Order: sequence, then C-alpha cells, then structure tokens
Amino acid sequence: MKFISIVAVTLLMTLKQGSATLKKSPQAPTMSPKKGIGLSESRGFGAAQLDSLQVSWYYNWSFTSDIHTNKTYIPMVFSINTIEKITKSKIILGFNEPDNSNQSDISIDMALDYWSALVQNADRVGSPATAGNPTQSEGWLYLFMQHKPTVDFITMHWYKGCNIQKFIEDVKNVIDTYHMPVWITEFAPQTVAESAQKPHKYTAEQVVEFIKKAIHFLEQEPMVEKYAWHDSKTGNCAIFTDKGELTLIGKAYRDAK
Repeated sequence: MKFISIVAVTLLMTLKQGSATLKKSPQAPTMSPKKGIGLSESRGFGAAQLDSLQVSWYYNWSFTSDIHTNKTYIPMVFSINTIEKITKSKIILGFNEPDNSNQSDISIDMALDYWSALVQNADRVGSPATAGNPTQSEGWLYLFMQHKPTVDFITMHWYKGCNIQKFIEDVKNVIDTYHMPVWITEFAPQTVAESAQKPHKYTAEQVVEFIKKAIHFLEQEPMVEKYAWHDSKTGNCAIFTDKGELTLIGKAYRDAK
C-alpha cells in the first residue's frame, strides 16, 4: 500500500509540474491584421525589420517586392509611369500623392483615364492617397471621387503633429465623407522632410503617447481596415536606426494595441 501511495504521489507531482511548464511556455505574439508599414527596401530593409516590428502587412510604394517573408505584401501603382508593371493582384493601392509635384503629380483627368488599368487587375482597389486634405470640397481626391470611379476603400496620409484629437477627427471625417473603409497608409507627426529640418520638434515621450492613443483608436474603429506608420528616418519619429534596429518609437509602434 505504501508503494502504491508513493507512486500515486510521484505521478501527481509530475502532472502538476507538467501543467506549470505548459502555463509558463511563451506564446507567439498576436499580430494585428490592421498593423502594417511602408518599408523602404531601397535602404536595405527587409524581412528582419518586418519581423521585429511584428506587422502583418507591408507595402513599398512599388508594384513588386524582393523580400521573402510571410507578411502580406500590397502592391502600389505609384504613378502613370508604372502602369505597365501591373499584374493581377487581390488588392492594389492607387497613385501616391497625385496632388504633390514631388510625388506622382497626376491631373484628375489623367488619373481617370488610366484608372481602369488598376480596376481590371484587382479584386479591390484603394483610392489615390493625397498630400492635401482628402475631404476638402475643392481638393484633389474629393473632385476625383465626384466622377464615381471604382474604388473599394479610401487611402489617406496624415502628418499633423501629436494632436490625437485632430487625428481621430480627420479619420472620422474621411469615413463620414465617403462611407467606405479607410486605410491610413502613411501617418506620423512629421514628414521625412520636416523631420530632417526639426528632428526633435516633438519629444520621444510625446510621439510614444500619440502612437498608443492613435493605434488604440484605429484598432477599435471598425471602418479602419489597415494602417501604416511612416518612418521619418531621422529624429523622434523614426522607427528604425540606420542599421535597421528598432528605435524607442519603433518598439512603441510594435507594442501598441
């Protein structure tokens, strides 16, 4: 009887230890299907950066990517000069800042002339993302949408400081104006050019706080399908160092929910 009792106790202790081991086993991080990044492959960034940032999707302002990763790649038709690169794709992002002479610089009429090339090759097409206010009545995107082109979701860019109230207000205005899902494909307190001029205009603490509140809103808002932080490359809005390692801001973006 004593022998049986000892065996029973030993077995019970083994089961408890095994249970404790299972409880302590680290779990893989849960990646939000919304969280992504515009990744500068030209800087040599690739799968390592995507993994460290724990994003689920990415784009690179081009129609192809050389990165081997399990992250979802979303191609973009940057301008009419890249129309010939279009191939069949589930999702295609439209022209990048057609109202900006330093970006795709496309007139509304010309964009409409070429728009069918995107529509015919994708299951879903995102609108052009403008540099100017996407809801302004005389703005590029508003006038473009008056022609009722086939668009499945609205893309927008936002660079207006660390004002979280303004960010939320602007995203909701886009939703209310177009009554479509929204992708924020670029957002940060500063553009690359602004960060180069004033890299410490905002403190790291301000940017981190903005990221936490912005992503909490974006994750909770059902009309927001995707979002992607824009790496300023320098200053307190940069998410990667020159070596491709996460900055304090990058870690905040990775961890925000």
